[in-house]
Amino acid sequence: MADLAANNMIMQSPLHYLKGQYSGTVTANAELGLTVTEIQQGCYLNLRGKAADQDFAAGIQTILGLSLPTVPGTYHSHGSTMACWLGPDEWMVVSNHAAETLQAALRDALKGHISIVDVTGGQTQLNLRGSSVPLVLKKAGSYDFEAWSADGASVNRCVQTNFAKATALVSRSADGSFDLTIRRSFADYIAQWLLDASKEHGCLIQG
Repeated sequence: MADLAANNMIMQSPLHYLKGQYSGTVTANAELGLTVTEIQQGCYLNLRGKAADQDFAAGIQTILGLSLPTVPGTYHSHGSTMACWLGPDEWMVVSNHAAETLQAALRDALKGHISIVDVTGGQTQLNLRGSSVPLVLKKAGSYDFEAWSADGASVNRCVQTNFAKATALVSRSADGSFDLTIRRSFADYIAQWLLDASKEHGCLIQG
């Protein structure tokens, strides 16, 4: 995930130096408890507006290809783009589209009292998968992630909550894995915490 920018600066993901890092005593024939993969997304936009405003909703549908979630603790997705509910009039839009392109398209399509803030530079995303994920989530904080299983796989759940004494936007993917959207400044701390919290069953920061 290292790219050469136009100004010849090397752009690197916050966890590039931890790729391949492993903790635990799992043998080669045993199932790895936790695999952590940093996901490269093109943009993270904080969006505010009124979901009940028909023009606002229509503009979102046109640009993002989805309707904004209005049920607390849920997200809607279309292709590589997802919109997570943060509040009655606030969402986090995560997409692999270029931030400037998507932000410009939204500003052209949306009118009235809206807010679109590009927070891409301060965010990253980690995918957690493996048999140790439920245990790790339980260790990370007091939020009851086990209750999500009662909803079934058809409900896209997310929550912004404390995670290992930091904060994270946690969402459940369709394949049963979990994504953590976190601040770049928390990335090293959370990765090191994950390595320690799941070393009993093995943890790999995947390259």
